[in-house]
Amino acid sequence: MPNKTVVTIGVFDGVHAGHRELISQARRIADQRGASLTVASFDPHPASVLRPESFAGLLTLPERRRELLLACGVDHVEYLAFDDAMQTMDPASFVEDVLVAQLGADVVMVGANFRFGNKAEGDIDSLKLLAPKFGYEVVVVDLVGDDSTWSSTRIRNLIVDADVARAAHLLGRNHRLCGEVVHGDHRGRELGFPTANLRLDGPLTIPGDGVYSALMLWNDQVWPSAVSIGTNPTFDGVIGRRVEAFVIDQSGLDLYGEHICLDFIDFVRPMAKFEGLDDLILAMNGDVDKARTQIADFLDLQGN
Repeated sequence: MPNKTVVTIGVFDGVHAGHRELISQARRIADQRGASLTVASFDPHPASVLRPESFAGLLTLPERRRELLLACGVDHVEYLAFDDAMQTMDPASFVEDVLVAQLGADVVMVGANFRFGNKAEGDIDSLKLLAPKFGYEVVVVDLVGDDSTWSSTRIRNLIVDADVARAAHLLGRNHRLCGEVVHGDHRGRELGFPTANLRLDGPLTIPGDGVYSALMLWNDQVWPSAVSIGTNPTFDGVIGRRVEAFVIDQSGLDLYGEHICLDFIDFVRPMAKFEGLDDLILAMNGDVDKARTQIADFLDLQGN
């Protein structure tokens, strides 16, 4: 059994392409040294605590993040509570109490922008300065990207701006929303487009208002879907943004109370207010046709 531990620490929300490159390098170092690899993440997300007014939500809830990290070859995933004690911990205490005592780090591998400790006072230099005292080695990995660095914030912004296709490219998979199907106003059913109204599992990043193509995942089924996000301005009195999915080319589905996921593929159109039901139904038929085409193109590219 390995008696050494390589630790890489960060939020890792989304486990995007940049995260996976860091983990890949950490895995190689761990294998070379006969060590285990631990990823330490934070829950809740520090930005949701420190800047809640500007935080757009999570790309992955903690359990989903754990699954993705383990699939990358990580041996252990540890969650650090971002509570008052963590927020006010000075850098030296963070190293001694968290990195060394709690995580047992022999090698600490972090991205070049890593910050830690009270008011983010700790940086790469302070991490290296404390290394001889506590007996660990520091390995710094350059951030990777294309025209700019891959980051969770960049991906969240793309999703909020409705560019779910570009976000999927940076994530390496489609952005996913999951939750329970609950009763809504049943207007879609009356119009011939019954929708699954989603109550999200947690504070996930919701795409900007509009219509999208997506794949619905339920049990072992995968169905092409058209998803509406927003308040549906054609009708008065709709309170709060909603995520509603219409399953294409299926009928008689009863998903109330079921847990489903939506993998977003592409943007179909912005949310719009229509003068009457006939115009709305015409637009919804067009949405379904466009979503069907986008999904077919996506699946062709995936080789399905």
